[in-house]
This record gives sequence, C-alpha cells and structure tokens, in this order.
Amino acid sequence: MDVFSVRLADLTVEIKSRFDYLRWFCRDYLTDSRTPDFSVYAEDSRLDELREYSPDMRDEFLERDAIYSAIASKLPYYDRVALHGACITYKDKAYLFTAASGTGKSTHIGLWKRYLGDDVGIVNGDKPIFHVKPDGTIRAYDTPWCGKEGWNQMKNADMAGICFVRRGEENTIRPVDPGDAISLMLRQMFHPYEEEATGLMLDLFDEILSRLPLYLLECDISEEAVKTSFEALTGEKYHRSDKETTSEEINKQWRMPG
Repeated sequence: MDVFSVRLADLTVEIKSRFDYLRWFCRDYLTDSRTPDFSVYAEDSRLDELREYSPDMRDEFLERDAIYSAIASKLPYYDRVALHGACITYKDKAYLFTAASGTGKSTHIGLWKRYLGDDVGIVNGDKPIFHVKPDGTIRAYDTPWCGKEGWNQMKNADMAGICFVRRGEENTIRPVDPGDAISLMLRQMFHPYEEEATGLMLDLFDEILSRLPLYLLECDISEEAVKTSFEALTGEKYHRSDKETTSEEINKQWRMPG
C-alpha cells in the first residue's frame, strides 16, 4: 500500500492507496507534511458501489473516485464542503456555475473565457472545495478532481456568487431565495457517509446560501448568454474582449498536464 499526503483547501490529507496511479493523479498536490489533518483510504464497500455504477471502469480509477468520496465525507468537520460545479474567477472573485451533468455549465464557462479573455480564470471545472470562514467569506479551492475537460488551476479565491444553470431557448436570469435554492443545491452536493457529517454539511450549505448572491440562469450557448450571466453576477456592463480566446488556447491555459 502506498501512503502519501496532499494539500487540499489548506488541509493536509493523508491518502492510503492500492495503486500507483493515485499518487500520480495527485502529483501537483503532494506535501511532505507529517501531521495530516485526517487520513482516508478506499474501503472495499465503496469500491463495490462504484463498480456497480461503472462496471467497465478500471480499478485505479474507481479508487480515485472512492478517495474523493472519502475526502468529501471528512471535509464538513473542518468547515469545508465539496460540490459538483464549475468554478471560475473574474478579476480575482470566484463564481460557481452548477447544474446536472450534461446541462452545459462547462460550455458556459468556456464562453466566459472565450469572450472575456484574460480576466477570466479557472479554479476547478468539476469538484471544487469551499471553506466557510468565520469572517463571513466563502473561499473556493481547486482540486485534482476536475472532470473530463481537465480544467483546473492551482488557485483559490473568495466567492462572489452562485449560478444554477438550466438549458433554455431564451437567455434569462433571476435571483433565487436561499430557501428555494436548497433543492437546487441538494442535487449537486456529495452526501457524507456519517450522519454527523451530513448534519454539519447541511449547516455549512445553509451558511453558503445565506451569504452569497444566488441566481437561476436559463440559457443557450451564445455570447448573449454570457452577457446575461456576467452582468447579473458581477454588476458590471458587459464588454467583449478585444481578442477572442480559442478553444485551443483555453485548453492550453486551463487544462492540467496529462
């Protein structure tokens, strides 16, 4: 068994793994710290659950996903939560776009980068971590678990808003009350194994929803969709970048090295 530690969201996590792949997967996050905040490993029962869901997935990839689940289950004890969504930055403020897989959140943040240029960065394209701080801020952090696009930069930033994304024939956006946002958020959060952790996680999400501006975006895949979400989230007037960023440039800037 391989044992190593990684640094995630200002926490040191000891990982015990069966396969060399996991150390490689977490290579940019390795740390020499000997005092981890907590330790995780992939239990056989969790691997079996994942195997039933993805019977053709290789064991080392199942372990990768099982370790993420184990980490996410521990985070609420440290005022942190994991969430399925794409988190970008604009002028050093972070914005989360969250939706069911296949809805188009990755396409939408790609359009932000395409039309708004260098002012837009990526925190994580699939599974960022959020720290609910006592001073009222919500800090978004990157992780190596970054989805099929592989969009991730080793950066973190204070959150300035959350946008729930739906497909639509027209581009519209409206504020959402925290109470109404709970059902939207529940679909995208990871549910911890332990009842105590689940309670802590729900409390943290209550804090997140009460502290941040929340929006529901219905959109297509157009520049008008970017204008609609950008102006609502940032409060600024939309101005297209002088130089359009190509898909190749986005992948070069945002994709983790393979």
